[in-house]
Amino acid sequence: MRFRNSAEGYGIIAQAFHWIVAALVFVQIGMGLYAADLPVSLARLQWLSRHKSLGLGILALVLLRFAWRSLNPPPALPDSMPRWERRAAVATHRLFYVLLILAPLAGWFHASAAGLSVNWFGLMQVPDLVSKDRELAELFKLTHRVLVGLLALLLVGHIGAALHHAFLRRDGVMHRMLPWRPRRNV
Repeated sequence: MRFRNSAEGYGIIAQAFHWIVAALVFVQIGMGLYAADLPVSLARLQWLSRHKSLGLGILALVLLRFAWRSLNPPPALPDSMPRWERRAAVATHRLFYVLLILAPLAGWFHASAAGLSVNWFGLMQVPDLVSKDRELAELFKLTHRVLVGLLALLLVGHIGAALHHAFLRRDGVMHRMLPWRPRRNV
């Protein structure tokens, strides 16, 4: 088990960041959809509080992941991939970082502008980013939803591409992010 990325694949730290953030994003999307459908109640406020806390946690992990990636570059994509596909992969990963940073920030701005304080898992009060403003709150609420929708679409495409590489191309691209090595058929 290697900690740093190599030419053959991602190290365990990059893999951990990838899979933990991926799992949390799926939980977060589900939690946000569930909370949004609840009637105004104490239960809704509790679910939204968890949603905000988890969103800030994801933001922190993504910033740490970005820092790790800047110090530990990813392995190069195989030359067997067409140039357009390599460019699409790079663009997708960059867009993931943008969305995984902007979506939680938009949610935090929305909570601030709506006057809904953010308390991170009951451990600490998070400062408001803007003053209370109803119109601004609606703008950031819409922005948050659009960014999360784009993130969900990007996830579908990313998962589809990973499965394509794993099962149709069988070129090892997906295996670079797995903590185990696939068995080779002999």
